[in-house]
Amino acid sequence: MFFPDRNTEHMMDMWMDMLSQIENDERGAQWNRSQKKVGVEDRENTIVLTADLPGVEKKDIELTVYSESVSFKASTEERSYDFGQSFDFELDPDGVKATFNNGVLDVTINKVKPSSGKVIKIK
Repeated sequence: MFFPDRNTEHMMDMWMDMLSQIENDERGAQWNRSQKKVGVEDRENTIVLTADLPGVEKKDIELTVYSESVSFKASTEERSYDFGQSFDFELDPDGVKATFNNGVLDVTINKVKPSSGKVIKIK
């Protein structure tokens, strides 16, 4: 039995990208667009973003985290990726870890813990 992993998917994406460039037909281009994957996982204290970005390098990626949204752009002469998502809770732009390995961008963003308020004693 064969169980594909992320590296296998990445290699398939690269092969299909090359074939679509060679064929330059609409069917190949459509398949290529549909393979640009971004996963967003909402965990208890973090948001985890995973994006397959074949054909770009780390220097091509611009990642921006705001208090309630995250976005990235990556462009080369041959490819362009653009992603953005808003959230209904607050993110910590200072609590971000991002790595890029083998065409995969992994981003972990800490959520801001909601304040329960504080009772103030009046003097």
